[in-house]
Amino acid sequence: MKVAVIGSSGGMGKFLAKYFLSQGCAVTGSDLRRPGIRHRSFSFSCSNLAAVKGADVVVIATPADATVAAVSEVAPGLREGAVVVEITSVKAKVLRQVRRRLAESRATLLSLHPLFGPSMDVYKGMKVCVIETDGGSEALARRLFPQAELIPMGEEEHDRKMALILSLTHLLNIAYAGTIRRHMRPVEFRRLQTPTSGVQLTLAEGILSQSPALYSYIQTENPYAAEAARALVEELGGLLGFIEKGDRKAFEKRFRELSRAFAGDSEEALGLVYQAFEKSSSR
Repeated sequence: MKVAVIGSSGGMGKFLAKYFLSQGCAVTGSDLRRPGIRHRSFSFSCSNLAAVKGADVVVIATPADATVAAVSEVAPGLREGAVVVEITSVKAKVLRQVRRRLAESRATLLSLHPLFGPSMDVYKGMKVCVIETDGGSEALARRLFPQAELIPMGEEEHDRKMALILSLTHLLNIAYAGTIRRHMRPVEFRRLQTPTSGVQLTLAEGILSQSPALYSYIQTENPYAAEAARALVEELGGLLGFIEKGDRKAFEKRFRELSRAFAGDSEEALGLVYQAFEKSSSR
């Protein structure tokens, strides 16, 4: 199988190029710079249009806000029956535009969202959302990623859930880091940290090490992100009210409610926090 990866020098582009090479595919990468992949079945093109010539699968791994433009550029060069894989983190808006760009190409659209970052090195541990686009998306994704855990869902459902899985998580950790920075230098915080606070700061620092353009895209392009942010503000507002009033009973009631709601997941959580803290502290 011949695969073209548009954006092969970026994190996910390079990851997916290496993945398809590991599956025995011939891969052509295209980007503004070479990805540094050395493999007998890998070739590089400075032209997106040239890269997709004759390709069975075309992976669009550009920055998210360049996805539609990249699809528009390569659409005239797609062979009939080619599979175009897009991997953006926000689906509804992008898919409307991508479908229009591919309408006359007779290519098949496969919309995926990898639920992992490019630093993952165990391909069989991949977890991928599959957005149903033509009635056969899950089966097609299974052929391309036979060892992955596939999670099928609709595009609106995807965006609603990612507003919590991604947007809320990112926002919470950015706000956490911002609050600490107002009152304490990170090095001082680290000197005094507990396992719980240390792991939380590590999460925040991990998020802050990523691309601000990608993270702003996830916040501003997902139509449900603001709803998740408002819910977070409401939760914090309620807790703040308990604190300001010195109302321990109300605080403990809310604490117990949430503890019961997450009981199935939280029984081993503290132990995992300590494991993560020990691992991060040993670096």
